[in-house]
Amino acid sequence: MSQPFAIIISIAVFAMCLPWLIAAVVFCAQGVSALISGFNARRLLQQCRLNSHGENSAPSVTILIPAHNEAGIISRTIHHLKTRLSPQDSILVVADNCTDETASLARAAGANVIERFDKQNRGKGFALNRGFDELQQNPPEVVFVLDADCRIGRFTLAESGRLAVNTQRPVQSLNLCRAVGNSATQAVSELGLRFKNLIRPAGLRALGLPCHLMGTGMALPWSVVESMPRLGSDLAEDMRLGVDLAVMQKHASFCPTARVVSGLPNSDGAFVSQRTRWEQGHLRTAAFAPQLLWNGLLKLRPSLFALGADLLIPPLSLFVLAGAGLFVLSGVSALITQQWLPFLVMLVAWCCFSLVIVLGWAAYCRRVVPASALLGIPWFIVRKIPIYLKFLTGRGEKKWVRTARTETMPANTSSVKQLTH
Repeated sequence: MSQPFAIIISIAVFAMCLPWLIAAVVFCAQGVSALISGFNARRLLQQCRLNSHGENSAPSVTILIPAHNEAGIISRTIHHLKTRLSPQDSILVVADNCTDETASLARAAGANVIERFDKQNRGKGFALNRGFDELQQNPPEVVFVLDADCRIGRFTLAESGRLAVNTQRPVQSLNLCRAVGNSATQAVSELGLRFKNLIRPAGLRALGLPCHLMGTGMALPWSVVESMPRLGSDLAEDMRLGVDLAVMQKHASFCPTARVVSGLPNSDGAFVSQRTRWEQGHLRTAAFAPQLLWNGLLKLRPSLFALGADLLIPPLSLFVLAGAGLFVLSGVSALITQQWLPFLVMLVAWCCFSLVIVLGWAAYCRRVVPASALLGIPWFIVRKIPIYLKFLTGRGEKKWVRTARTETMPANTSSVKQLTH
């Protein structure tokens, strides 16, 4: 092969690898920042509570729960939440297009309930809109959005509420999904979610940067609720809302001591449904990354640039799958063209990427994700290939779909240390 042609092929291969390399740099920067910052339970309590505690007493908080056919768990959820309420707090359940006893059970458990029936406009976003409209009659200082299958920590409402009132910005609680079984699939899934919902936001927080909203455990000051755009049926309505608010200079703060826990799906159908909605929704929202990056540079707003860079990171399974494919491609290209630079760059990037994953697991996941479960990562990724193929061929989910719930509720949230290690 002629030298000029070999160089052209090498440049083309490097150009194909470049998006993954940029995302890997952002991912590693977040992971290293979280590790270096000394992210542990005691420091979390000190740092976050210093920010959330001001002269204000605990604000009035309304927990807003969008619920669609949640009769199997809604009573237990309400009874749990009532143990977390202060006298000025309340619970509002929006029973959205329910065909079961969700509304009556929630009322019997002690929550305020409104029912919504609209077969055309279905989904979590529309249910939240209805809840916000209802609260306009007597608005609380903070609206705390929570999914029906979640549990919260003892100080979650007070700490996230104070921080939201003090900053007049959204606050995202530490949102962890716990495996309710012993399957390798659930263990690997929990590992990926800890990187997405704990390690990466912790790294952004250590750098003084905002995070994305996660759909549950969101504390919204009423001033933000009044000014934010109406929600719809977007697959990743949480991330889209976070992007819209960031553009309005109302980016979210991460409060790791305000904690929310839910259970992972324990059936194959529920797993595929949830992952399809989350990951295809994330990929659609990632289309806003160039706009955020450009506006962040043009307007000298690091918060926008950071959120745009964060959107470049795909779901962890796709990240690993794409990186492996590009690594093999660069290796084959190097053998054919004898141009080794793209391969060496990918090799270094892969080593750094893998090291961050291993260190992140050791620091934050080893107590809940056994080392043996890491062997299940390849099979976990293979199971998700159809989700990505559907997205690439335009056959993916277009509207929000509720995930089937498990009857086994998540473990208690009494220990910060339990959740962060």
